[in-house]
Amino acid sequence: MPFITPLAPPPGPLHDLSNHAAQETTIANNLTKTEINTETNDFAPKIPRVCLDLDTIPDMMAAKLATSLLGHILFLKNQIPFPVLQLSRLPGGKSNSRAAKLKRDLIESFDTLSSHLDTTFTALSTAFARCSPSDAVPSKTGDAKQRSGNQAYMAILVGPSIGTAKSKVIFAVDGLETKIWGVRDDLPRKADVQGEESDDSDLEESDDEEDLEQTHEDFDDDDGDSRSEPEDSGSEDDSDADSISSRSTSPILQSPTVSRPSTSITHTSSAQDHAREQQKIRAADQLLSRTLAMADAEGRGMACELAPTQTHVLLRAPRRFSHPAWVPRPNFTNSMEHTLSDFLEETRLLVDVSTEDKPRNRRSQKQKVEGVWVAAKVLSLNTPPTQLSRITGEQQSKPEQGQDEADEMIWWSWDGKMVGFSSW
Repeated sequence: MPFITPLAPPPGPLHDLSNHAAQETTIANNLTKTEINTETNDFAPKIPRVCLDLDTIPDMMAAKLATSLLGHILFLKNQIPFPVLQLSRLPGGKSNSRAAKLKRDLIESFDTLSSHLDTTFTALSTAFARCSPSDAVPSKTGDAKQRSGNQAYMAILVGPSIGTAKSKVIFAVDGLETKIWGVRDDLPRKADVQGEESDDSDLEESDDEEDLEQTHEDFDDDDGDSRSEPEDSGSEDDSDADSISSRSTSPILQSPTVSRPSTSITHTSSAQDHAREQQKIRAADQLLSRTLAMADAEGRGMACELAPTQTHVLLRAPRRFSHPAWVPRPNFTNSMEHTLSDFLEETRLLVDVSTEDKPRNRRSQKQKVEGVWVAAKVLSLNTPPTQLSRITGEQQSKPEQGQDEADEMIWWSWDGKMVGFSSW
């Protein structure tokens, strides 16, 4: 018998072939995207970044994040044996011992600085708002408008003095809300009011002259009428007296009291707004802590074993900045501007996370500058236009041509003292 071989199955319909080809193309694209994402995830910014889903960063949120970062730095730099929140729970030995005194002094200094930071960023926001709008940017319509946010920088230096700091940490806030606190938003600006008054001054003077002439004419007419009718004045006076006496004897009707529910509604809405703001602040604080933890796990952390020493806190602000807890330090402006310039260069660098835990040679010619970059929605990473170029101290101390001296950026230091400790 002849051997019969089975025939191959008929090809599928054309639409199945097209779907199969499309599936293979999709799988290939997905693999390519996966490989690209894997390669991209191996790289991370050298300076940890915290992106907040906000148009501008309020002053209270910036103060809370600055306080939280300061607590992390004290613990990561071995200035305290436990996190700040756990220091008060440590079992106290002898109350008059040196360790107990150091712990008590540091807790008091940290609480004082925390309360000062709550108002520091408010005063800084006001100082930025009062500065001349030199950083106005053109809008899509072509009109110039002032930036709604500004860049604020706070430095945490760990070392015996500001000039001999062993560790430098920069806290950058990109998008700090600029607002003159204590002034209502619905009130017109002083410049606008003066402009309107100057424009309408001529019209008001002409109107006043016309009113004065009309008043003189009316007075002359009334005088003539009173002279022509002297007899009717007596009867009118009697009728007016009778009406006044009848009004005085009639009982006075009291207006009914009307309840005002709008007051309670206003209090309720303000309480709800405050609760939402506090919730946003807590979420931002948790995001900062999580970002620092991830950076430390990937080898980009700021942990360092330093001997207990002093911690100095500095702030970059205009000369018009006013706060009783901060002292201007223009003599440190040159060195701090160079430190800030190094930090801004570090923010643009990406590092390979897979090789960060390997030993590497540190640069000896330039000290490592660490920090955190906190931004609102979109990371701009724009350097401030003034005083960040590599220039001499004499040129750097002079403000730009046409710039108000009160708008010049200098560095301020907190007037308190914070000393770390290790024994407890």
